[in-house]
Amino acid sequence: MGSAILKIEGFSAYFGEHKVLSDINLSIAENRITAIMGPSGCGKTTLIRCINRMHELTPGASVEGRIYLRGDDIYAMEPTSLRRRIGMVFQRPNPFPMMSIYDNVAAGYKLNGIRLKRDEMDGIVEESLRSAALWNEVKDVLHRKGTFLSLEGSNRGSA
Repeated sequence: MGSAILKIEGFSAYFGEHKVLSDINLSIAENRITAIMGPSGCGKTTLIRCINRMHELTPGASVEGRIYLRGDDIYAMEPTSLRRRIGMVFQRPNPFPMMSIYDNVAAGYKLNGIRLKRDEMDGIVEESLRSAALWNEVKDVLHRKGTFLSLEGSNRGSA
């Protein structure tokens, strides 16, 4: 088994006074697949959001304990830097609501200061949407808000 890439020690999370995670201890090995499973409402998403430091964006949210990425305390890191190292894939689509479909796809490049010519970015956006089987559905509405891509809409099976 590989060495621990992520280590969680005595970790608890709160929404105000309500404790939603209690004394979590977990070691996740490098180069291994780890599944976090449990019934709805047991705290899976909250734990993942804490690992990515998204939990702290909720007013009144707080944490206790430590999470280490390759031995570094994630709560001592600058959040944007951490999020560049730890990505999140949600069960349901979570587009940035005030950004267009196009800008949602291009966000990773723009937020990391990668400047591309318009035709290069257009190609990346198109290829990304084709890879996600969404191009045919959205090619004519790329500048609508990202929320246009509803869960129901993304299940229509466009190819």
